Amino acid sequence: MESHQSRRRFLGRLIATSALVSHSRRPIAIQGSPPQASGQTYWNSIRDQFSFREERVPMNAANLCPSPRSLAEEVATWTQNIDRDCSSQNRQKFGALLEQSRGKVADSLGVSADELALVRNTSEANNIVNSGLPLTVDDEVILWEENHPTNNVAWEVRAARSGFHVTRVSTPPRPKDPGELVDRFQRAISGRTRVIALTHVSNVTGVRLPVSEICRIAHRHDIHVHVDGAQTWGALDLNLKALGCDSFTASAHKWFLGPKEVGLLYVDAEQIDRLWPSIVAPSWGNQVEPGPHGARKFESMGQRDDGALAAIGTADDFHRQIGHKVIEARITTLSTRLKEGLTAAGYTLVTPMNTDLCGGVCIAEVPAENRRKLVDGLYSIHGIAGAATGGLRLCPHLYNTEEHIDRAIRGARNLRS
Repeated sequence: MESHQSRRRFLGRLIATSALVSHSRRPIAIQGSPPQASGQTYWNSIRDQFSFREERVPMNAANLCPSPRSLAEEVATWTQNIDRDCSSQNRQKFGALLEQSRGKVADSLGVSADELALVRNTSEANNIVNSGLPLTVDDEVILWEENHPTNNVAWEVRAARSGFHVTRVSTPPRPKDPGELVDRFQRAISGRTRVIALTHVSNVTGVRLPVSEICRIAHRHDIHVHVDGAQTWGALDLNLKALGCDSFTASAHKWFLGPKEVGLLYVDAEQIDRLWPSIVAPSWGNQVEPGPHGARKFESMGQRDDGALAAIGTADDFHRQIGHKVIEARITTLSTRLKEGLTAAGYTLVTPMNTDLCGGVCIAEVPAENRRKLVDGLYSIHGIAGAATGGLRLCPHLYNTEEHIDRAIRGARNLRS
């Protein structure tokens, strides 16, 4: 009798969870299909998925992106569900939802679910790699000068504690060919080099490194290559196995258009055992199999935002529905239009025009003392939210329209005169 009642209670919770999932994952109302994306109807329907106002247009995807309205509503629905019943019995469902999210993201990135940890952001993921790799005083870590501080300064802080050597590599300010970039890293490798830490696309210049070629060279010397992909997850059609790196990090709140405070850490299966976790919380060892299973060992962090983690799978669905290649092509189209317009308006680009050497981050030269005034004027007068990072930084995404790009160009021209 007790067993029968337990089964009924379990089925009741399962039905309630299924109904909640169905309710929370609202359909995405996109008109047309990507093959017809040359017209405005399709992209206008994409823009309509976002709740920002036309007088305050976001164009700084390198820092923070809005989420589609349906995704934000889903996170709110999950949060309300927990607030109504925060019991462990009700929250059991989030374990399965987390695994659904992990599986979808892993599949999109061409890796196994066991190689993927869903952490809190790129900064945390970078520091997990930084603190987890075994290094001695005889070792060397090579850094790109344009890395984000959490993939640059953080290594120097650890070096001050552990005693290994750090070498910074600078690259040509306006590279014409990927080989120029590869050569700088190849020449920096020594017999002591154990790690090369890179940033896929720089947030301060918009330069895109030829990571796969650098990985091939590094692996001939048994060097671990770590890649900060904060500016490429959600912006490029990524396959991490093809990219060839040993570890890769990113944040959902940028180009992926996902919930806040969720990030990813990919670690190649052959590297997981040698990478130590930074945090050990009560969840350590509570998996079905004894001990942490794969990259999940890096998720031992205590209480998490279960609603955000559950919704990551929906964010991945959004990208899949449009198509990863279509998204990359759209970002390329918008950023090229922007760079051409800024050049015509009299600006000198920091970011290359060559699409093999850039992503969606677009930066134009502006003297440091003028940047803040220019960016504030674009926002307050023209309704375009950019950034003063590295110059005038504007990073369009699929929620932006051609009219947004042209407005940004007009504003930049007017504020320059």
